[in-house]
Amino acid sequence: MAQDYNMSMKDWFIPGITVVFAAGISFASLESAAQDTEDLSKRVVVLESKSGKQEIVDIKIEGVEKRLDKMEDLMGKMVEIQQQQAINQAKICTATNADCD
Repeated sequence: MAQDYNMSMKDWFIPGITVVFAAGISFASLESAAQDTEDLSKRVVVLESKSGKQEIVDIKIEGVEKRLDKMEDLMGKMVEIQQQQAINQAKICTATNADCD
């Protein structure tokens, strides 16, 4: 009977160790997967944040480009006005024989 008890202990000991070892590996795998998931989640948040920032930058650039276009139009109109004023001044100087240097 004592032999049956010893064999029974041996029969249960090795499978028991295997189960404990397998459970430990499974737990480590789950922990690793959970950590990877958390890391990926953080990366997604960072990428979404960068994407949002890029959209804001793009919108700001678009606004600056529109203002630059308006300024270019205004500068062109100012040049036209100045040219016309120079022509008018030259006509006045010619008509009045004035020294307009």
